[in-house]
Amino acid sequence: MKSKLYSWIQKNKLELQWFSNVSGFPAYRVEKLLNDPFYKPDGTTMRIVLSIVKKKDDSAKLSDFWDV
Repeated sequence: MKSKLYSWIQKNKLELQWFSNVSGFPAYRVEKLLNDPFYKPDGTTMRIVLSIVKKKDDSAKLSDFWDV
């Protein structure tokens, strides 16, 4: 089972490496964000992820990826 973020990346035909590169997050955090559907990152990480996602999909919101 993958996370909603992983599903969004796949749906938008983006590379996982793209997300890893633009985020600048360490590999362990990227892996957790993409592979753990129950992981809820801290607010700063959520804001960074959302700002990256909004560059590709302006209508994206936090609740698309996590229960907030």
